[in-house]
Amino acid sequence: MPTFVHALSADRFDTYLKWAGADETLAERLYTYNVQLSAALYGPLHMLEVVLRNMADARLAAQHGAAWIDDPAILVTNYQTGAIAKARQTLQKDGKAATRPQIVAELNFGFWASLFGPKSHHLWQSLRPIFQAKGVQRGVIARDLRDLRILRNRVAHYEPIIALPLAQRYASITTLTGWLSPSAATWIAKYSTWPTLYPTVPILVPDPASGDLLVAPAALPFLPA
Repeated sequence: MPTFVHALSADRFDTYLKWAGADETLAERLYTYNVQLSAALYGPLHMLEVVLRNMADARLAAQHGAAWIDDPAILVTNYQTGAIAKARQTLQKDGKAATRPQIVAELNFGFWASLFGPKSHHLWQSLRPIFQAKGVQRGVIARDLRDLRILRNRVAHYEPIIALPLAQRYASITTLTGWLSPSAATWIAKYSTWPTLYPTVPILVPDPASGDLLVAPAALPFLPA
């Protein structure tokens, strides 16, 4: 019968095995913890993405008209126009009308993050008011959204996340969501399991001798048995 390692594939499990210092039992605990943390991030990431796209769409429609998604003065990169075309094609293939609300819902997180990138600096004056905070800078928003897009994709594709600065990433999720919608941030605070699951200590730390990442002794009590 195939073992747990064979079920996952040796290549996938090897990352956790290295962090566990070749201890298979500990590696399995790390893998399980990675899955648990990924699950705990799903809700907060979901809320941020939905709120971001709805607020950005509403603001751009108010400022530039309902057809902003097809305005070459608004979407100036090939990536953005390609994302719109792909979303419309997918919806039409599924027999849907491809209305703006449907297209907005179909577009991925990368598209919405791109609206705050340097190539879309011309949109910042339109989009700045969706963030209910003083002194917000486009570059900071773009950086945080880029980091969270990477985290979201790793969660979605079942990749390791425990080597990332997760406390910082979670703080970015809650901060950005709070700036966009205090009520959405309240939802996260009420229903998120993250604060009870994630330790206040690093999960992985560099080995003093080799510099390789290893599971931190202080994190062991937080790992599933």
